[in-house]
Amino acid sequence: MEDDDASTIFGAVHNPVYRANEVAVPGGARSHFEGPSDNESGRERQLVQERVAFKTKSQIEILDDGFKWRKYGKKMVKSSPNPRNYYKCSVDGCPVKKRVERDRDDPGYVITTYEGVHTHKSNS
Repeated sequence: MEDDDASTIFGAVHNPVYRANEVAVPGGARSHFEGPSDNESGRERQLVQERVAFKTKSQIEILDDGFKWRKYGKKMVKSSPNPRNYYKCSVDGCPVKKRVERDRDDPGYVITTYEGVHTHKSNS
């Protein structure tokens, strides 16, 4: 099995575009199972989407991560003077979403949060 296939299977997210300017964000990646809800049997469990965040020093908000995105929303956040933009992966059936916003404490940084795992290879 190739490394790319293993990454897809285990839900690892690799974004070499960000490595040079990547800043650690505490609690950036989360993936776990929750207990069964009232309408589920004891053996079935609901998977919580994996969420990965990158804080990147950049003058532009949209960084090339190798995937194509469709913007579906924008809103002002109470705790920040900068808007938050929402994107979905443009490949049919792919569940990945991302949020992009400027850091409220240092506008020279962009915080990009990915939720989910792509069901396909990148475009680049």
